[in-house]
Amino acid sequence: MIDLCAYQQASAVKAATADMHAHLALHHLQSACQYSSKLAQIEQENAGKPFGAFWAEILHSSLGVAALTVLFLDDCADRLYIDDCVNPVAGHAATAADRQTEPVGMEDILRKYSNALEICVGKPLDYSVAPVQNVDALIKLRNKVVDQLLNQHRDELELYDKLSFILHDKFESSVFFPDEPVLPRAWASYSFAAWAIRSTVEFLEYFYAEAGVPSPIAGLKPQLAKLSGSEF
Repeated sequence: MIDLCAYQQASAVKAATADMHAHLALHHLQSACQYSSKLAQIEQENAGKPFGAFWAEILHSSLGVAALTVLFLDDCADRLYIDDCVNPVAGHAATAADRQTEPVGMEDILRKYSNALEICVGKPLDYSVAPVQNVDALIKLRNKVVDQLLNQHRDELELYDKLSFILHDKFESSVFFPDEPVLPRAWASYSFAAWAIRSTVEFLEYFYAEAGVPSPIAGLKPQLAKLSGSEF
């Protein structure tokens, strides 16, 4: 016999957990938008000035955008499974679901989305399309700048060059380092922040369109644009 009270309590807890998870995830993106707006203000206030102490604010705000947009994407990927948004398609669920139980790091966020899409519609994520490639580049950048902070003694110029090449046409480098490659520091700019947030939104719209379900972020675009000071 089913314990109806226990079932209702479990359902209520799950719904509350999902709502809290969604709220925290959105808070990450909203915070990234606020950092973006701050970057625009700092760059405007210091336009034409020689490089100075204001750079620390630019770097910190840019790091905030990089970290929070990727964290938002990771939270949204996890939410697909927590909220039961992933509805199995016969013949495809088993192998994809098995892969989802494997340990997944921050560098494999896209694998979570690919597994979810394969469970939903029987096909993996297409890594050749622009929305996926942009987010892949964003995740790589986030991982590299965080690794740079944690391992400043390591010589990784070759890796910097490779990632700089991937990113060089994604956004404009900092006006304060016009002659430097994107990495290790010219990436930090309002142009980067606007690209990161736009890429995040466009990726989620692409993913949900492929999954055949409404995007939960569609109605939030005007609010996000206002917070970040950029258009989508």
